Amino acid sequence: MPSYLKATYHVKSAKIKEAADALVIGQSIGNPYLRSKYETPEMLERYSARVTNITELPNGLFQVETIFPLDLFTPNSFTHLLTVVMGGQMDIDLIKGCRLVNLDIPEALIKSFPGPKLGIQGIRDKISVYGRPLIGGIVKPKTGLSIDMLCRMVEAMVEGGIDFIKEDEILGEIEGAHVLQRIEAVNKVLGGAKVIYAPAINVSIAQYGEVAAALNESKNIYGYHLNVWAGLDAFAYLSSLANKVSFYQKSGDGVITKEDNDYSIAFDVWCLLARLAGADMIHIGMMGGYLDESKEVLQKRLDALQNPCYGHKGTIPSFSCGATPAHVPILHQAFGNDIMVSAGGSIHSHKDGTTAGVKEFRLMADRCAASELSVEI
Repeated sequence: MPSYLKATYHVKSAKIKEAADALVIGQSIGNPYLRSKYETPEMLERYSARVTNITELPNGLFQVETIFPLDLFTPNSFTHLLTVVMGGQMDIDLIKGCRLVNLDIPEALIKSFPGPKLGIQGIRDKISVYGRPLIGGIVKPKTGLSIDMLCRMVEAMVEGGIDFIKEDEILGEIEGAHVLQRIEAVNKVLGGAKVIYAPAINVSIAQYGEVAAALNESKNIYGYHLNVWAGLDAFAYLSSLANKVSFYQKSGDGVITKEDNDYSIAFDVWCLLARLAGADMIHIGMMGGYLDESKEVLQKRLDALQNPCYGHKGTIPSFSCGATPAHVPILHQAFGNDIMVSAGGSIHSHKDGTTAGVKEFRLMADRCAASELSVEI
């Protein structure tokens, strides 16, 4: 029996049957409208995608369920996977909108992707933290800090009991604080502390080998992070080189994932792809911050990151964008222990300084571990 990838779309079209047929033909075997003598019956049978169901939705869209033959796909290639499932249909005039809302990827293709190296248990073992949510700190200001100022900030967060420190994704290769310099300096400052430090990797792919070598030589630097714009294959490539905790930063994903875009991919689908690319941790969004998303929406993302996935390890979601200590028990009660609550502004703007800001977050996390808190969600 052939194996298929199942893709479900929400499509906007005045001629939905023709549009759905054009989508599956155009994204698999040939021209959406024209057949040629070179398309043999054997080719069509082996490589053509098919529409399996069309359902009208209340919002004027149509849910189009499709299957794509496994033989169509290049193993371990996000470039090719996304080109097939979310590519040329944007150029078909019958289709006025198309959102990919679900991907059911067959086992053989799932297993071709690397997945997280450490996963949830590996991260907890790395920093010896069990039975509570993790607390993450973000370096602020986003850019412009000298190496000395950065190191002092790191020391203050470590003193407060932070579990994870992430440089802001805006931080690039600024004068006097290039990523290799930051790795070297912070490696010395950490001195064996059980903290994951994740420098922002904003260099070209051609430099990934050099950066990965520096990370691997730095025994006190446990992680790194890469932003969505690097691309999923680039993320997987760096993960293959660096034996560290990999953090996937989603800043900018809305261009791809916002539901009100004419063409988009649901972020829970993207979370699955990031997990397959090797993300040990990922910024998942926020509930109750300046980014305020529903529990139901966030739970779908969490499921994509942590549900069984043919042997792939789970990913820890980071909740941030306006997080305060008060959010820790709320998020813990909603989503459990295997999460991280991360903050920058709430930590560094504390009236008694950065260390005190971290301690307030840690206090709430420790109380979660002791089951001292009960909150209304």
